Amino acid sequence: MKHNAALSLLAGLFVTAACSSSISNGPHAQLIEPELGIRQLVGPAELGFPQGPMEVKYQFVVKNNSSEPLTLRRVQVATVNPAGGAYSVRERDYYMKQTIAPNTVGAVEVWVRAYGWGRGLREAEPVTLKGVAYFDTPVGYLNKVFVRELGQYPGQND
Repeated sequence: MKHNAALSLLAGLFVTAACSSSISNGPHAQLIEPELGIRQLVGPAELGFPQGPMEVKYQFVVKNNSSEPLTLRRVQVATVNPAGGAYSVRERDYYMKQTIAPNTVGAVEVWVRAYGWGRGLREAEPVTLKGVAYFDTPVGYLNKVFVRELGQYPGQND
C-alpha cells in the first residue's frame, strides 16, 4: 500500500514539474496576436535526400502587430506526417532570445534535428509542421500555436 502511495506521489510531482516548465511566468498578455510565417530554407533536396539523421533549417518570421515589444524565447516543433515522406521531426524545443519591436517584422533562423527518409516516391511531398512559439512581453507572456504545410520544391514556401 505504501509503495502505491509513493508511486502516486512521485507521478504527481513529475506531472506538476512538466506542466510548470511549459508555462511562462507572469500573466497572459492581452495583446494583438503576432503573425507567424515559416519558411524551410534547407531541406532534403539541398542535402541530397539523405536517409538517416539530418538537420533542416527553418526561418520563423514574426510580424509584431502590437504596441509592445515581443521577445521570442522558444519554439517547439514536430512533424505530423506518417513516416516515409521527405523527413520527420520529433517534438523538441529550440531556444532563442529575439526581440521584435512594436509594429515591425523580425526573423529567426533555426536548425532543427530531423530524420530523412532518402529517395523514394514520397520524397517531395509536403511536410506538415506543428508547434508553439513562446513570447515574453513587458505585460506578460503570449503563446502562438501553429500548423504549416511546407513544400519541398524551391520557392514553395516564399
